[in-house]
Amino acid sequence: MTSEFREVDPRTLIPNPNNPRTSPPNEEKDRRFALNIQIVGVLQPPVVREQADGTLMILYGHRRVRCSIMAKLKVIPVIVRSGDEKLDDLAAGSENMIREDMSLPDQWRYVDRMRREKNYTERQLCKALMVTPAYLKRLSLLAGLHPPILDAIEIDYGPDERALRVIARTPADEQRAAWAEIWCETTAGDADPAEYRMTEDEAKDFDWTDFAHALEHTQFFARDASFDDALARKHGIAWEEDLFAEGGQDNRYTVDRERYANAQRAWIESQLGEDDVLLATNEYGQPMMEDGMRRLWHAKEGPRAFYLDSRTLKVGCVFLERWTPQPGAGAAMGASAPAPKVRGDISGTGEKMIGQIRTRALHSALDAACATAEPWDLVGALLLAFCGDNIAVQGDLTGGFGKPSARNAAAAALFPEGVLVRDPDLLRTHTMAVLRSVANCDVSLHSGSGIAAQLLGVLFDADMQMPNMAFDEFLKTFSKAGITTAVEAEGLAAQSTGKLMRAALIAHVGEGRWVPEAAGFAQSTARWKAKLAKDAHHAARLAAHAEDDDGDQDEEPSDADDGEDLVSAEDETAPEDPNAACVSAAAENDGAGEALDAVAERLRDEFASTPEGRAHLDSHVVFVTAA
Repeated sequence: MTSEFREVDPRTLIPNPNNPRTSPPNEEKDRRFALNIQIVGVLQPPVVREQADGTLMILYGHRRVRCSIMAKLKVIPVIVRSGDEKLDDLAAGSENMIREDMSLPDQWRYVDRMRREKNYTERQLCKALMVTPAYLKRLSLLAGLHPPILDAIEIDYGPDERALRVIARTPADEQRAAWAEIWCETTAGDADPAEYRMTEDEAKDFDWTDFAHALEHTQFFARDASFDDALARKHGIAWEEDLFAEGGQDNRYTVDRERYANAQRAWIESQLGEDDVLLATNEYGQPMMEDGMRRLWHAKEGPRAFYLDSRTLKVGCVFLERWTPQPGAGAAMGASAPAPKVRGDISGTGEKMIGQIRTRALHSALDAACATAEPWDLVGALLLAFCGDNIAVQGDLTGGFGKPSARNAAAAALFPEGVLVRDPDLLRTHTMAVLRSVANCDVSLHSGSGIAAQLLGVLFDADMQMPNMAFDEFLKTFSKAGITTAVEAEGLAAQSTGKLMRAALIAHVGEGRWVPEAAGFAQSTARWKAKLAKDAHHAARLAAHAEDDDGDQDEEPSDADDGEDLVSAEDETAPEDPNAACVSAAAENDGAGEALDAVAERLRDEFASTPEGRAHLDSHVVFVTAA
């Protein structure tokens, strides 16, 4: 058998009808291979055989030819084989089946050599090898591995990427020591266990995750510990000093996870009260509530739930309450059916549109007042804004990863040294920026500011910024009764359909401006007064109820009083009215009714913080006294 080297046009080569590869090619891989050929050329010439008519048929190397054509090469090298044709098919199959890709360690050694000897940059290597920068970074992890670990990767039984990262970050001497500890009983004679190479069977069963955990030295600092030095000594914790940490703080630490965790648990046990519990945590270090428990986010007293963050080993504590659903409670509450709902003049979609339009108008008003706002107005506006329903603060879209919120930016600018910079322009600018970030008129129980933002609109005359709302998309949210009221308020006659009335209102307004009263800011003052009056009434009723309870405990009725009450009760039940007994019972239960009202009002305040929320609660829950 002889071979001849030639350079030919790849388009003239004829495919082998007996090509062992019959599956459709991967277009993406072919595209990458073609780009590689454009840069480095055809490194391994395809093997061909000359036919009787002088044409060249490919024996193996079809993909190289195909991708050379994709790379638009005019000429490629080929090896022309002559001799016994019986071995052609066997050679073609073995060339595809026996060929093996480079192992990951070999790839890394090659990349590392290209960097050292040829000074290739990462970009050049990525382009030539058709790999991503992320792939090169994964390969670079192999540089920090103990050689026996590289051997395990060579035989395809190495660690996964997470374990690989942990191992690669560990100093080589620590990897070596840990490896020696694992294989010290396996090696024979004077062989060094640190250099032990696993067999394939041993590699199959090796737990790389455990090995990585053994190397993962997390520092647990004394400043994050809940236990004191006495508990630390009791659990055998030997603190080390982090000499490279920031000064002015306790930089003692330990890497002994087990001892640190035991000391934290011992401290928790010393703090547990009669109703307190210790909870397990999930994979994110958050407490997992047990059945019959729920977390109270804003409570400051009551039963506590302690937990130990499984990742940081920091102690956490939350307040909770225990609850048990009462069987049949739903039926009891449903004894008195709520009144059927009556659709309002504006639908929920319309209310949301009002909220969005109000927000834009409010922000425009704040911008307009930025240069001239009085300082006391600014102070009052800030106080009012931070009384909004959305203050925790939800709904603040400023800030993020590496970016301060408007509130933090304001604090940094106004208090750079901890003392207020009394620059009126700076105060106005940052005050308005914080107001914009906090105050909104969105219809939301979670992130809307509620009536507080509407009062800001009154303060800064946001009604003047409201746009014309006489457009079809918004008017379609009105019920027929609502749109009828709207057109009649403009002096227009009611029409037979809502569509006709919408068209009439839009034509009537024309280029002018129409804002329904319910969408403006001015109407919020009446609601605010009503809210204050209701809150005052509620507080007075609770105070009176508390005084009545104290009085009932001190007073003891006399026998004479009991007799008079009996005679009076008999006289009052004398009429033949069949409802008299019910009226009498209701009168006798006035005190219980007042107590129930107080409890109901407290529950409304606890479970619903806005008028809309209380209305929703009232439509679903009925409070009844026991017979």
